[in-house]
Amino acid sequence: MNLPLFLGGLAVFVLAPLTVAVYLLSAIAAEFRKPRIPILNYHRFLYGPAVREGRVLDPERVWAVEDDEFRSQCTALVSAGYRTIIFDELVAARSGGPALPDKPVVLTFDDGYTSNFELARPIMNELGMRGVFYVTLDPDDHSRQGVAGKDDWMTAEQLRVLASEGHSVQSHSVTHGLMSEMTDDQIRWELNESRARLEQITGKPVQHFCIPRAGGDRRVVRLIGQAGYLTSTGADKGTAGPKQNLLRLPRIGVPRGTSGARLLRRLQPAQAAKERVLADVRLVPTRVLGPRIGYHIRQLLYGTPWLRRLLQDNLGWLIATAAMVYAGLAVAWVVRMVGR
Repeated sequence: MNLPLFLGGLAVFVLAPLTVAVYLLSAIAAEFRKPRIPILNYHRFLYGPAVREGRVLDPERVWAVEDDEFRSQCTALVSAGYRTIIFDELVAARSGGPALPDKPVVLTFDDGYTSNFELARPIMNELGMRGVFYVTLDPDDHSRQGVAGKDDWMTAEQLRVLASEGHSVQSHSVTHGLMSEMTDDQIRWELNESRARLEQITGKPVQHFCIPRAGGDRRVVRLIGQAGYLTSTGADKGTAGPKQNLLRLPRIGVPRGTSGARLLRRLQPAQAAKERVLADVRLVPTRVLGPRIGYHIRQLLYGTPWLRRLLQDNLGWLIATAAMVYAGLAVAWVVRMVGR
């Protein structure tokens, strides 16, 4: 017997599938535990009529949503019995305070764009919904260049209006930098300075944090907790369960083109489990190679239009194809071993 071939095949075709099976079962189980709390994730907004008339040319499909799509989604959520909560209520319920509504949902908005205030806020106010707005106070050049000519950041006065209307204004750091590449002192400054400045603007506590640019490793999460934040969100996907670590809350991204009906389907446990798995596949480069290298790989892949479309729309088919190839190799290995 070829011992290296046998041991290698045992690891690749026996132990690896068992590990994957355990992961899949845990991902599915996580989505069927009750109570489930979907936390939706938005970024920029576009004025739908202007897009359709060709007055706004913005091909972004992941980080931007048209306002009429957002209205459809919010209307569907309300009609289906969902009620928006903010993270203060989640923390209070975990601590023995008032119970959450039967079907809670959290709407989160990253970065603090002006379009959140001008397009999303009026729809939410009209429907009696509240949101959590994660605000970056002094974005770095990379972040500014990404939306140059397309959007801007909310003013202090707009943040005060949001807070006065019952929305939650929380921290997304000062600079929107990659925190996993910062020193401990730099991270502490981002956490403490952003909180102090936002509290001064709104006059309300800032106790919740969103990690920018998928830069949340264990060290970053530990420092967030040490800084006194009660919850944090980042790149983890899925719905929050009853025993979810509040400093690693998962979310569900809402891409452009999502109707209200489609959003409701995505919130069902089976579909949410599928999206949790696909999102983890997308994060493999980050978790294996580290946040900085993983970030650059994602930028390369998603910066190439045809690759981006392939990964966004056909990742499930790519995984299925890879699984079939893998199964064929496994059969070939078994035949080789039996033949010997």
